[in-house]
Amino acid sequence: MNDAQTTGGYPRIACIIEADMYHLAQVPLGQPIHFVQCSLEEALNARRERQRYLEQLTWRLQHEN
Repeated sequence: MNDAQTTGGYPRIACIIEADMYHLAQVPLGQPIHFVQCSLEEALNARRERQRYLEQLTWRLQHEN
């Protein structure tokens, strides 16, 4: 049967990039969300920026007076 998925389940119509997962976690129940298409390069850049932000935040918290 070549007209069906070989792995079963449902087709994936969208995904959340890693850098935006925290946004999704904060959306109130029932609140609409929307997706914006991005390239792999944009997703990787967003992940690097998010990681840099978290590293800076961690450093600041560790070096508070």
